[in-house]
Order: sequence, then structure tokens, then C-alpha cells
Amino acid sequence: MKNVICYIFIFCVCIYCTPKKNVSFQKDVSYKSIIENEKLNILYRGIRNHLTIHVPKADSIRVKGVGVFKEGENKYYITPSTGTSLEITIISFLKGKVRTEKREFRILNIGSPLASINNKTGKIILTKEELATSKIEYYIPQFVIDLGKVQKFRYQINDEEPAINYGNKFNDSVKEKIYRMKSGDIMIINLNFNLELETVDLKKVKQLEVHIE
Repeated sequence: MKNVICYIFIFCVCIYCTPKKNVSFQKDVSYKSIIENEKLNILYRGIRNHLTIHVPKADSIRVKGVGVFKEGENKYYITPSTGTSLEITIISFLKGKVRTEKREFRILNIGSPLASINNKTGKIILTKEELATSKIEYYIPQFVIDLGKVQKFRYQINDEEPAINYGNKFNDSVKEKIYRMKSGDIMIINLNFNLELETVDLKKVKQLEVHIE
């Protein structure tokens, strides 16, 4: 009987001394901030990097950091300048409790944008039909951010005076000129005067040279 009582006493002591797990707002992973962007932990220097940041169940959040700007509900953008990394602080509020979390991003440089047709850049060969129906776009190799739609571009056929085409596709007047071009004729497409391109660093956009097949 004494042995039984002794075993019961030891068992109770073990239960009492076992560490108890405390779950708090500070450590609950269900409240971990969620950052949605296309590049994981990468930011590109000199452009707007758009992010969606939210914390599940939080009443509100505040995001702080160098170059961090709020666009709307849970919508932010970061425009990094110097350095190789950038840290942001996410402060969330839930039922009177405050939680602070830090996230670090790598900062990468980007190359000069290129004028392109179907991601083809530099000197390319197209038929008149392919050129007339093409869409002019910005392109940076291995770059995942949408650079935005081309609003206008300058074009020049052979030695003619350069002219402006509005939009990212050729208008009917320019198409007529294209269909009058001959094999070996050249059109130069230039985008580097496009001031409305807000997402690209202040580097010249390399022109596109199209040779008619």
C-alpha cells in the first residue's frame, strides 16, 4: 500500500512540474503577416515594388520602412534606393494587443529597359504584316514586374522625319506607311522619351530596329 501511495505522489509531482505551453498573440503563427508579391523577398532598385500586406484577424496594421508608401487597403509599394537590403516593420493591432514583426528584402539592380516586339529586342526581321499588327512593349530580361503599357512611341522609317504614334499599337495611318515599305527598309522604334513610365529607373530605353523581310 505504501508503494502505491509513493507512486501516486511521484506521478502527481511529475505532472505539476511539466512545463506548460503558453500560447499568446505574440507567438501564434496564425497571426503571422502575409506578404504577397511576385518576387518573394526581392525588391528592385529605383522602381515601385508593389506589395499586398495583411495580418489575419488583425483589426489594423501599420507598415514602416525606408521608401515604403501606402496605396490603399493592405496595398503598399516600396521604392528602394541605396544599400543591398531593406527591412520593414509590420505593426498589427488585435483586441488591444500590439504585435511587431520585421521582414527583410534583398535589393537588386535592374538593367536598362528595351523596346520590344514579342520580347524580341535589338535588331529584328519581320514581315510588313507582322510589324503592322505588332504590339510595342517594354522588356527587361529576367524581370518579373509588369512595366506598364506603352503610352506612345517615336518611330522613324529609313531617313524620314521621326513621328509619334500614341498607344502601344500602330494606328491606321502608320500601318499604311508600313505596308508601303519594301524589303530591306528599316523602322526605328524609340521609347526613351516616355516620361509617363513611372516604374522604370531613369535609364534610357534601348531602341528597337526592325528590318522588313
